[in-house]
Amino acid sequence: MLDLVGAVGLRHMMRRRRQERALAHLYPGMAVNRRIWERAAAQRGAEVRDLGGGRFEIHRDEAVVEVWMHVTPLDDEATRQRALDKAICHRLLTDAGVALPEQIGFEVADLRQARRALAGGGTWVVKPASGTSSGQGVTVGVQSEDDLRRAVVRASRSDSNLILERQAAGDEYRLLLLDGELLGAVRRHPPRVVGDGRSTIAELIEEENRRRLLLEGDAGLVIVTLDLDALQTLERAGLGPRSVPSKGTVVTIKGSRSQAGAAEAETVPVGSVSDELVAEARRAVEALGLRLAGIDLATPDLGRSLAAAGGAVIEINGTPGLHYHYLVRDPEGAEQVASRILERMFAANA
Repeated sequence: MLDLVGAVGLRHMMRRRRQERALAHLYPGMAVNRRIWERAAAQRGAEVRDLGGGRFEIHRDEAVVEVWMHVTPLDDEATRQRALDKAICHRLLTDAGVALPEQIGFEVADLRQARRALAGGGTWVVKPASGTSSGQGVTVGVQSEDDLRRAVVRASRSDSNLILERQAAGDEYRLLLLDGELLGAVRRHPPRVVGDGRSTIAELIEEENRRRLLLEGDAGLVIVTLDLDALQTLERAGLGPRSVPSKGTVVTIKGSRSQAGAAEAETVPVGSVSDELVAEARRAVEALGLRLAGIDLATPDLGRSLAAAGGAVIEINGTPGLHYHYLVRDPEGAEQVASRILERMFAANA
């Protein structure tokens, strides 16, 4: 916290808190998911009844299915919760032979293993061991002892058990699988702003956050926070929150993609994903017992298997966030994944 106040000032921190409260009050995910299910229902000749609180009842003839936000009845709650425990997932995926980044579990009170790994070189990610979302507590690009110390302080606010993970090479993608079938793929870039020659980076971020709030989620479901990941990403570029980038200069704000908006996401044709990579993703999802899942992975080449390209599975999401496939740079070209999921749910109720 002191790092942030010193870098951006107390006034910026207070404005960010106000934006976070405004976002929580608006809760754009509810509106976005309602639009997603309404579109899917229209495509399948069905009707949506809004039950409130993000719950939607979808009717077609005698068939009725109920969803909550992006959570469907295709998987049970226990299975979804298991997918949130990073240590359990890592063990199951390792046993299934899934390509994963090197990973070390450690406790906040004992950093010896993490320090030894860091001393061997490379770039690492520090994250809480379980129970977080939207990049909460995750710091990317950890290379030095000081990076590690600051990242541990941040992650420990969420969990006393932490993970040090070697940062995978290549672009990051979100794949959506249903019963082993690839429904959609999206390439995700880190959040970024474009300089206007007058505003500081902190001011540009505030303007982007105001835009996301105004558009009620269609530009992104979360605001961009100037956290430790952002400060370190800017430092590596020789910048800080008070820097004023020249007009047209693109500035990457964070290493993590979790707060990327629609402008930083693009639909990837499913045909460009190799059969070998799809098979690896299918094996990963099956290892966790999920029917519907979003797979976050990094790879330099979608046309080859992860093993051949040097890529790795980063995370499996049992509540896959359908909005990732709709909130993209070119929404008209988005894969209509919810429509196919809805049809599968109706078939199960037939």
